[in-house]
Amino acid sequence: MAVRKLLFLCLFAIAFLWASDPIPLYFQGNRHIPADKLYEVVGVPKPLFFEFWKPNPRIDPDKVRALLPAIEGYYKSMGFYHAKAAAILKGDKVVIRIDEGPRIHVADVAVISKLPIRSLIPFKKGSPFTAQAFSESKKRILKYYRNHHYCNVHLKAKAYIDIEKNLAYLVYDVTPGQTCVFGRITIHPPKNVEARIIRSLLHFSPGMPYSKEAIRQSYLELYANEGVERVIIDDNDRNGSRVPVDVTVTTYDRPLHLTLGGGFDSDEGLSLQAALKHRNFFGNLHTFGIEARYTQVRRYLRFAGDMPLAHHNRVAGRLGIRQERFDGYDENALTARLDLKHNRMPHYFTESLIFDRSEVRHSSDPIQTPNDTLSIMSLRADWIADTRDSILDPTRGYRLELAVQGAIKGIVSDASYLKSEGSFAWDHPLHGDVVAARIHAGSIEIASGRIPPSYRFYAGGMNSNRAWNYRDLGPKNRAGDPMGALSLVESTLEWRHLLSPSFRGVVFTDLTWLGEEGWPDFGVTYPAVGVGIRYLSPMGPIAFDIGVDPKDYRQYAIHFHIGELF
Repeated sequence: MAVRKLLFLCLFAIAFLWASDPIPLYFQGNRHIPADKLYEVVGVPKPLFFEFWKPNPRIDPDKVRALLPAIEGYYKSMGFYHAKAAAILKGDKVVIRIDEGPRIHVADVAVISKLPIRSLIPFKKGSPFTAQAFSESKKRILKYYRNHHYCNVHLKAKAYIDIEKNLAYLVYDVTPGQTCVFGRITIHPPKNVEARIIRSLLHFSPGMPYSKEAIRQSYLELYANEGVERVIIDDNDRNGSRVPVDVTVTTYDRPLHLTLGGGFDSDEGLSLQAALKHRNFFGNLHTFGIEARYTQVRRYLRFAGDMPLAHHNRVAGRLGIRQERFDGYDENALTARLDLKHNRMPHYFTESLIFDRSEVRHSSDPIQTPNDTLSIMSLRADWIADTRDSILDPTRGYRLELAVQGAIKGIVSDASYLKSEGSFAWDHPLHGDVVAARIHAGSIEIASGRIPPSYRFYAGGMNSNRAWNYRDLGPKNRAGDPMGALSLVESTLEWRHLLSPSFRGVVFTDLTWLGEEGWPDFGVTYPAVGVGIRYLSPMGPIAFDIGVDPKDYRQYAIHFHIGELF
């Protein structure tokens, strides 16, 4: 037995000594496919852009030949049916030379469909053909039919490739069955959650026209409850015109949950947050907990609760203290808020009762911004409509936000005022890029009394005008600190261009108008132009922007954030 162990160790040592050391890997001839994508195809990790200490991608030279079919297969999926890959050892590096050859282009697209699906097909005569885009188009067509109440659809989609002429002939033949409705709905609730609560969060009911979108919305609303761990909505029994659905929901075994996090952005600097929540407080997906957040600009500690109601309604409440640092004064506040929310996807409505007791300290201009304490009891109404395809990285759709908040001077309120605010953001794909636009406007009318200075509009920063730092734009008081405004209009236009699979470039322009009345002074414009870079990380785009005032290049600012701004 000892001899066998010794023999094994010797063989292992010989294999180790003779194993080839990994050497750098490079690509040549890849004009249409970036090297980043090819490294991904062969499974060789490439250092992230900030990992400057790591060497270039390396590979065991003995494994290179086995990777060539994978490269050629990927090229074929992208429409390069004649592509060839060969490996060459050059001293201390491996070079994979690629002869891409001619690309397949679409010669004709034939469509047979009861519903208009031409806009779902990304091909037209003369466009490059890729198997991936062809496969995605089939998924979009099936989804489109199922969102129009056809639960049983036969799609015959074929791509006929002429290798000699490098042409593709595409056929989409769709045969739908009869329109369908939702049938029996069976709820499998978890412990401590009643079936009626789960049913109230669904966006479909028996007899409703069948729609995959209704199922998707139900997933979103169910997962919006922090106590929900997993949701399964099974609609696979689509043999007839009535589709039965089984809904299974599970909650976390340990409902008490602690979260800790941190981050950094150019507006608020370093941020730290913590929360301790019970995610099924007394059952039925009620949430209650304590939350804390610290940044270099603001900090708060608050108790928060949330509970679902019938018919896609919710009630939520918060009670806490807040400290915030403005240029020119500090604010301490006690805040209580009660919200009644209504979910009618893609529309969201909220009515709120808000109490603020705000204390201003350390004012640099006591005449403009007195050191005192104000109490405001406000009513507020919000409407949000959101059709974007992603929150962090949208490429199409829009988001509309409207809000009205006001109070009447009396025993619990030191001012009568009305604050109106609205914004509209729009994202649209254009030849592989994204064009995005946003407009934001707000106005405050004060009938009597005074409102806390933090209620005013402050401009500048990554979510505003990027030629200025956070809340630094606009008229200043005698101490040189920004005073904010009673009215504001801002607009932004961006062009987002994909530089590589991992990076995106951005060109933007921002415009801002401010005013000391209910309508801004459009005779005074604060412009900004700039560029940015996005690293497309798994958590969303990591963004760096630099904006300058085109009228004065000495006025500039640099911004960092995660996710697209709109």
